[in-house]
Amino acid sequence: MYDFGERAAIYLRKSRMDPDSESVEETLSRHEDTLMKLSSKLGLNITGIYKEIVSGDGLFTRPQMVELLKDVGQDKYTGIVCMEIDRLGRSSQRDSGTVFETLKEHNVAIITPNKIYDLNDEFDETSVEMQSFIARQELKSIKRRLRKGAEKTCEQGGHISEPPFGYRRTYINKRPTLEICDEEAQIVRMIFDWYVNDRLGSHTIAKKLNQMGLKPRKGEKFSRTTVRFFLSNPTYTGKIVWNRQRHIRPKYIGDKHKNISNPQEKWIVADGIHPAIIEQELFDKAQMIRRQNTRPPTFSGMLQNPFAGLIYCKNCGLPMQRQYSSSSGSRLLCTTAGCNRSIKTEYIEERITDLLQYLFKNSKMTASKQSSNHDLRPEICQSTINRLRQELKTAYNQKENIHNLLERQVYDADTFSERNKILSDKIKHLEMSISDETHKFVQLRTEKETHNTAPYIGTLLKNYGFLTPPEKNELLKLVFSRIEYLRSPSMHTPDFELDIKLNNSI
Repeated sequence: MYDFGERAAIYLRKSRMDPDSESVEETLSRHEDTLMKLSSKLGLNITGIYKEIVSGDGLFTRPQMVELLKDVGQDKYTGIVCMEIDRLGRSSQRDSGTVFETLKEHNVAIITPNKIYDLNDEFDETSVEMQSFIARQELKSIKRRLRKGAEKTCEQGGHISEPPFGYRRTYINKRPTLEICDEEAQIVRMIFDWYVNDRLGSHTIAKKLNQMGLKPRKGEKFSRTTVRFFLSNPTYTGKIVWNRQRHIRPKYIGDKHKNISNPQEKWIVADGIHPAIIEQELFDKAQMIRRQNTRPPTFSGMLQNPFAGLIYCKNCGLPMQRQYSSSSGSRLLCTTAGCNRSIKTEYIEERITDLLQYLFKNSKMTASKQSSNHDLRPEICQSTINRLRQELKTAYNQKENIHNLLERQVYDADTFSERNKILSDKIKHLEMSISDETHKFVQLRTEKETHNTAPYIGTLLKNYGFLTPPEKNELLKLVFSRIEYLRSPSMHTPDFELDIKLNNSI
């Protein structure tokens, strides 16, 4: 019998192979009962249970796995009990490698109903990697089938995504489609009528809807963004448009989900089998008006708002957004309809530069005024981290390739094992180096921000008119932690209030 002391944990995660008729909670409860019986049979003392209720494909979309790995890193467990190897991760070679290398480094065994795996045993490690490889290939195959099925359904006029406002889900000959929700559809018709025939703007339309006591499905109030989305959605004309965007999942802790627009030639456009709410002619007129009107520019890859991540609405607490038009220039506005009036960005900048002048003149700033030796160590450290990450990416790709070569029988088992061990050691070394450099970078950056703030303020004041928005933003964040904005209700004055919080180092 294996001796795992008193530090075993159970990890629960629903798989695509589990019955769809069961809820996530039902499946996890059934698995927990099975694994508790297994643990009792093996004499394990379970001190932690991690239930992945909401789970994505990527490692960092599984909060319970991230928490488990953190606890493993603190040597809380010597065994992890799970239903199958692929429950620990099969989304990518990198994610699986992170999980298994962490368990191996801390001598944590993997315990399943079929077998107990010791990752420090060469045979067991190879067995785990092979199972993980097979599971990833199965996952890729499942995704391909699901995508082809989704494409076919859309090409045949079915609607597979969440029903937009104005519709509800229904089925015709087992094919998913939409039926009109009369109360909501009437609101959609009003929006198009006001926009095209009465030439009301999206902000005015949102305000009118809110004054009428109407609400969207999500949130308490209509916003200009919601109105614009309705006006641009061809589903209301009876069309199906699919694959307009691709979803980028988080790769690292702190990353966010991203939606990136696909080129139009990759879109799938078809006649839907659902009824239209808006006539095509009216929809086309709305698109022509939208093209003619000035709208905020889409993100081009270059930050344009010097106060991004710094300035917030004092009423609702949401971040202020930059809007630009040829007539009024750059403005900062609250996205909550009717919450806080917008302001020209230049007025905010004038107030901030006045405060910077004051800060620079006080005694603490004056003592450092002549200092111009900018410590480049954090920048060098960041460059090293970027280089190591690129090397790590290459190593993971190489490790993925040797699995493909094994599958195609280019490598025999011995060659694969030898090459796999070399790459595994290299990956482990690179990950440790990145961890060390990241820790060093954080320390250097903190030291730099604490002791060298004054030269940055001096640089900011001296060159403000010549700095790019990203440069301004980076320097401003060294001085300020948060700026809250409130505008006077008067329509004839730019009076406003700023509640400014400085960084602790100031």
